[in-house]
Amino acid sequence: MGTRNLTKVIDANGVVKVAQYGQWDGYPSGQGVTALYHAHNAKGIESNLSKCYFASKDELENIDSIIAASKKPIVEMYPTLSRDTCADILGYVAFATQNIPLVNESAFENEGMCEGVYTIDFQRMKFVSKYHGKVVEFDLEDLPSKEEYLGAWE
Repeated sequence: MGTRNLTKVIDANGVVKVAQYGQWDGYPSGQGVTALYHAHNAKGIESNLSKCYFASKDELENIDSIIAASKKPIVEMYPTLSRDTCADILGYVAFATQNIPLVNESAFENEGMCEGVYTIDFQRMKFVSKYHGKVVEFDLEDLPSKEEYLGAWE
């Protein structure tokens, strides 16, 4: 289902390093659970944040040309730039072996069409989920199980 969402990572200095727009399953039992799954590897995510960068307009235009010429879907060639990647962006970050181009979609959080926001915040050491005005937070050092997480939404 097209439930628009945002997956964010904030580094220890309070800088947004990931702000990934997602088109699908933005409710807690969808992308929230996916983000929680990846949050259990917070150390891997944090260790690779230096590889994350927001691509310039020129770089994105060049990538668009490459994709158009290849006739392959963006998710195959540049999954970190695809709206279909959603919260799985966290897995790409955790296991990155090279720099990761991203699009800064931070503004989407406040545009009124964002239904869910799932944030790993290393400054506060929290995993924060927001969905339709409700906020649920957990310490990164004491993350819940999937069942406990979903129970927090009831």
